[in-house]
Amino acid sequence: MNNRPPDESKPGQNEADPASKPSKPEVISPFIEAFRMLAHITTAICLMLICGGIGYTVDYYLEIKGGVMLGFLGGGTLAIRHLIAVTSKTP
Repeated sequence: MNNRPPDESKPGQNEADPASKPSKPEVISPFIEAFRMLAHITTAICLMLICGGIGYTVDYYLEIKGGVMLGFLGGGTLAIRHLIAVTSKTP
């Protein structure tokens, strides 16, 4: 085994790993950030509509009253949880 310390005559051998250096934060365009948030809001709306559609189907075929309201209530809950989870993530 080679237990010798690294040769100091070779340049760059004793330098720290460049990946460990703190990097500048990326600058994201406001346009791109707006579209990212739009995608999350659209996802939340789709969650509400899909759950409401399932509730409507339950109302129609099983003749149970209130399925649409329960569907939209469940979809709204999922949508709010989705938006909270997305906005609370730290980059």
